[in-house]
Amino acid sequence: MWIINVTGYIGTAKKGTYAMKENCLQTIMAPKSVAIVGASNNPMKMGTLQCLNLMTSDFPGKIFPIHPTEKKVFGLTAYPSIADLPQAPELALLVVPTRLVVDMMEEFGKIGTRSAIIITAGFAETGADGKVLQKKLLEVCARHNIRFLGPNCMGVMNTALPFNITVTPFQDKPGGLSLASQSGTYLAQTLSYLKQRGVRLQKAMSVGNEANIDLVDCLEYLGADKDTKAIGMYIETLRRADKFLEVARKISREKPIIAQYVGGTKAGARSGASHTGALAGPDSIYDGLFAQAGIIRVSSIEEVYRIGHTLAASPALKGNRMAILTHSGGPGTAMSDTCDRNGLLVSDLPGEVKEKIRAVIPPHASANNPVDLTFIMESELMNQVIPKILLESDAVDGLLIHGFMDTGWAKQVYPSISKIMDIKYEQLEKLFSMDLGPFLALREKHQKPIVCSSFLGTEDHAVSTLLENSVPLFDSPEKAALAMSCLYKHYQIKNRQVDEPSPSAIPGNVVAQIQNSASGPLDEHNAKQILAQCGIPVCLEKLAQSAEQAVDAAKEIGFPVAVKACSAQIAHKTEKGLVHLNIIDEKGVLKAWEAIQKSVPKSPVLVCEMLGADREFMAGVTRFPGFGPLVLFGLGGIQAEALGDRAFRMAPFGQAEALRLANSIKANKLLGSFRNLPAVDEKALADILIALGNLTLACPRIKELDINPILIVKGRPVVVDALIVLE
Repeated sequence: MWIINVTGYIGTAKKGTYAMKENCLQTIMAPKSVAIVGASNNPMKMGTLQCLNLMTSDFPGKIFPIHPTEKKVFGLTAYPSIADLPQAPELALLVVPTRLVVDMMEEFGKIGTRSAIIITAGFAETGADGKVLQKKLLEVCARHNIRFLGPNCMGVMNTALPFNITVTPFQDKPGGLSLASQSGTYLAQTLSYLKQRGVRLQKAMSVGNEANIDLVDCLEYLGADKDTKAIGMYIETLRRADKFLEVARKISREKPIIAQYVGGTKAGARSGASHTGALAGPDSIYDGLFAQAGIIRVSSIEEVYRIGHTLAASPALKGNRMAILTHSGGPGTAMSDTCDRNGLLVSDLPGEVKEKIRAVIPPHASANNPVDLTFIMESELMNQVIPKILLESDAVDGLLIHGFMDTGWAKQVYPSISKIMDIKYEQLEKLFSMDLGPFLALREKHQKPIVCSSFLGTEDHAVSTLLENSVPLFDSPEKAALAMSCLYKHYQIKNRQVDEPSPSAIPGNVVAQIQNSASGPLDEHNAKQILAQCGIPVCLEKLAQSAEQAVDAAKEIGFPVAVKACSAQIAHKTEKGLVHLNIIDEKGVLKAWEAIQKSVPKSPVLVCEMLGADREFMAGVTRFPGFGPLVLFGLGGIQAEALGDRAFRMAPFGQAEALRLANSIKANKLLGSFRNLPAVDEKALADILIALGNLTLACPRIKELDINPILIVKGRPVVVDALIVLE
């Protein structure tokens, strides 16, 4: 078996700083020498392109092309075999037929190479035969202590070294956004696209099948990298979700992490399986994991790039109070609407701020928030005067601006103007052109986030200047406001209460009982007794083996009562008519007993207290490959299936995370005072969720655990039904 030796973070006394042991990617991302198997003088070959990019990226190390017949590869001495190399390269890059990979890794191992990138595909992603071949590859690399990215990947880039071993040349200067991707295309073929949009990468890596190095290793590496200011991720699956959570939860308090996950639909999961052999999971599970880890989830790779760039290039947001400046009402309203939907406040500006603005704007313009100049061409108001007033205000945490444009607008209007006026285009362009130096100085001075939008592209001088200076600029007002809201999400993540998993208080006799029980479901009474021993409040009930015992139990508990069949073999008792509620006398108990016996002869019954509940919730635990126990919370009763309002967290967790889980459902208002109902005891509810996670961790045989409903009785949560299924 191949065991990945994962290094981790070691907490220090200073908040937000982490020391990292040597990471397997340190050599891969900054090697002193590289051997490329698959490079030739044919520029139509992938290996050749990667060699050319390495040669032309000013890489300071040695490059050793390996080719069986070529003597030179673009001027570099080529070697006919791995054994002929003058030294053991720190990094090996393989772009060769699949059948050759295992033997070549054996050869590299023998000469002392300990790091590799395997571009070649044809392994686990192709099915059973490919999985066998990938296993052989792992065995060879384990024997020689080789760590590698891939197979089936597209290389890496490090703009700071520089080092580029992808198929696309560097297009721009280094930035602060780093990328870890399960798609090679998203780093190997996007550099021109990113340059046009002002997005600059710091480091990027394609992980392919993750046979050896995975996203967790990448996350650890980027978390410790001083030049990485924000981390973007493209994810089709997580193979070590528990370790991913541990690492991401620490990093996200210091650096923003933004991710796109695409395996949550049937089509996405199917495509991911054929792409990298990925086993995807439902969206709701990943939503919960990302929330728990402090990861900002987005819906497209464009948002990973562009919002990621905003997070990397902007000062940290210190609050949610936004000022909006625009030259048009529509974009200002769109920005306001998006802000409001995402937790940002667009409040009325203080009186003294509005007075300063009124003193400089035309009478028809608005000094309210948004500040609407109503299409005005005096550029100093847009890029100097009003931004200065707004940024100086203590009531403003961030600034959104729509409408930067100068020479691009001149190009559009020149054909009309030239028909009336005798003016050369160069004169008009000079007239329209903005001096953005003062604006950029304001941004630097006040260290408050500024996010802009414009409908013009890089043909416009103002737009290109902003992009060149790493000012986040989007092609719609809504996108700009959404990016600003992600800055606020990271502010919330940094400042939320640290969650420490609560110590398990699962009694040893409970663990022993579950360990010694038969496979399959436990009956309801047995399940609830286990929960009660774990500190989870359950309703008062008694098990009855006869009609007489049922009557005695009802008298002892007190009417009204509920009478239910109690058998491990019966699921969905309500639908089968095996639950009788609101029984008010002995005659009703006997009638319920007879009805249950008619349907399920010799079945014992549970006699339970009837609780006057005002709200119903549900909780439970499920399992998914690669994840620890997943604790669920949501609306209960028939609403559980009808509305599907539920959320997940991965155990173990503590009080803070349990409260966040409870409040992450859409109907979280029901937890507070509602229509004269008292607020739910959220601490008691959180204790239930923590106990469920700890119980399932202590008892790995628990395959499934479901408590539905949890009734809220005068604010107190009480479990009235439970199901535990054992493997």
